[in-house]
Amino acid sequence: MRASSPILILLGCAIAALLAACAPLGPTAPRAQHEPAAPVNQLATHVPRFSAQSAGTLPQGWKPWILNRQKVATEYQLAQEGTRIALRADAASSASGLYVPLVPGKRHHLRWEWKADNWIEVAENSSRQREDSPLRIFVAFGGDISSLPLKDQLMFEMARVTTGREMPYATLMYIWGARRPVGSVVANPHTDRVRMIVVDSGKSELGAWRIHERDLQADYRKAFGIDPGPVLALGIMTDTDNTKSHVRAWYGDIVLD
Repeated sequence: MRASSPILILLGCAIAALLAACAPLGPTAPRAQHEPAAPVNQLATHVPRFSAQSAGTLPQGWKPWILNRQKVATEYQLAQEGTRIALRADAASSASGLYVPLVPGKRHHLRWEWKADNWIEVAENSSRQREDSPLRIFVAFGGDISSLPLKDQLMFEMARVTTGREMPYATLMYIWGARRPVGSVVANPHTDRVRMIVVDSGKSELGAWRIHERDLQADYRKAFGIDPGPVLALGIMTDTDNTKSHVRAWYGDIVLD
């Protein structure tokens, strides 16, 4: 088995879904079957800031992340929010995201601001049927796939064979939860190669900008029990497809260094 290349596959897939309708992500946006991949030199060295761009557009430097072309896509647009330009996400029984493929390397700190106008009261991120969140930021990491248990190696190989691309070794996700306490680590119900950390929860902070700063290495060790490999990509997602709910949320600038 080879170590993971800078490829980001959709985070919510079980093995059966990988064999069927999943749409992996890589250092380029999801593309038509015969569309050529972007060259490696188009990988970003930093996360483009929303505040430096113009309202009424999609953010430059971010690529669409399509989970499944049969799902309704969440709507994203840069918009004026108070005194700032931020990314507005409107989800109505929908799920999709945006991501930035990065030059692989060590990153130690993650800082961001976000705001939720409403929450998903019935969400439960450990449940396949209710795994939704108004706000998510995820970071994909490389690593030695051959060190994983056989079942995980088989899943990675199936993903490679069926899609022509490879999954990241591990993905760390920060979420706005429904009821779980802040600081909780939640395993993704589809794969243990994705772990979620609850950084906001419930409705008490709705409508307020929340500022977060995280130590990526410490969080990765907490979630996976080992030191992280190189960071391959960063992305965001607002999703309500499982709970069939509606939310509006906002992402401010994200800094990864």
